Amino acid sequence: MKVASGNVLWRQRKRNWCRTPFTFTVYTLTDRELSVKTGILNERFNLIKLFRIVDISVERTFLQRIFGMSTLVLDTRDQSSGNGVVALKNVINGFEVRQVLQEAVDASRKENGMSAREFLGVPGGQEFGPGSDGLDVDGFDAGAYADGQ
Repeated sequence: MKVASGNVLWRQRKRNWCRTPFTFTVYTLTDRELSVKTGILNERFNLIKLFRIVDISVERTFLQRIFGMSTLVLDTRDQSSGNGVVALKNVINGFEVRQVLQEAVDASRKENGMSAREFLGVPGGQEFGPGSDGLDVDGFDAGAYADGQ
């Protein structure tokens, strides 16, 4: 069953502690979105548009290092994923997968005409840009910098 739309760039089944694929979670990365399918009787699908991914980090426990696995932690601006954090656990070749994912995110942002600064903000929900006071958290005058002063 094809869940994610687009061309498949990477697909892997979550592994258990000794690197065997006896789990019911499948990660699929396409050129448009990331799909996480879990379950066998009761299935759950989480689809994340790539341009919503803000940060990708790699974490490795001691056992994961021994068996050559990693956990990719994605910080997203996607409310359907709970608190905006998605963890791809026990992925083989995590650093290479992170590179493929980052390239796909960058291409998706470029295709959709977005940049990372559209997701930036300050505590309290204020964002910088047209209509803001031009001062950032540390009191830096963004307008003066843009005017060359």
